[in-house]
Amino acid sequence: MMAARTQRILLWWGLAFMVVYGLVWWRLFHMMPPPTAKWSANEIARFYVAHSTDIKLGAVICGWTSGFMVPIAVVVAVQIARHEKGAPAWAALAFAGGTLMSIPLVLPPIFWGAAAFTPTRAPEVTSIMHELAMLTFVTTDQYYIFMWVAVAFVALIPNTVVHTPFPRWFGYYTAWTALMFEPGAIAFLTRSGPFAWNGLLAFWSPVITFFVWMLVMAVLLFRAIAQQDDRRTATAVLSGG
Repeated sequence: MMAARTQRILLWWGLAFMVVYGLVWWRLFHMMPPPTAKWSANEIARFYVAHSTDIKLGAVICGWTSGFMVPIAVVVAVQIARHEKGAPAWAALAFAGGTLMSIPLVLPPIFWGAAAFTPTRAPEVTSIMHELAMLTFVTTDQYYIFMWVAVAFVALIPNTVVHTPFPRWFGYYTAWTALMFEPGAIAFLTRSGPFAWNGLLAFWSPVITFFVWMLVMAVLLFRAIAQQDDRRTATAVLSGG
């Protein structure tokens, strides 16, 4: 079992970067809420000229922080492995899926930074970069599902694991969270309404659901790690006695 201290460090590392990432979205990228998908190329170009410095600075900061899912996925995988006998297939799936979540989180800041990099270019080019960034963020549901399926499965199957961070209710909650992400891909088909890239079902619902799920998961992980550590300490004391 990975040391409790190491797991806590990894969790705090990922969560701290997640908070920074969210603040950059809001204050530097000016994407909370995102500009409407109905803007013309000239309107998009003016947006990037007006916020060029902020967006490039945001891209720099996200260059350091946007991979925050990697250390968190490691801890989730370690905890899932406690539930498995033999090859830890579900733990491997959770780690792979959690790590690949970074792709739709890492790429949009790069694309926004590229769009703001040369303010004098043709508006149509800036428009393409902006659209690529927004659609990459809201339509890439492909990787999120894998870690959530692993977590939901481990939580919902009967088990006798002591101090698990995956209670049964969290399995249902995780399954619901995964379903809330699926409407994002529909943003390819519309520029307005709840399925647009700034709409309720394609943007707001997944973003809020994701960050709330992450916070709930973090609380469960920290609590379970503390309980596991206390149990190991008590066992060591008794064994020494």
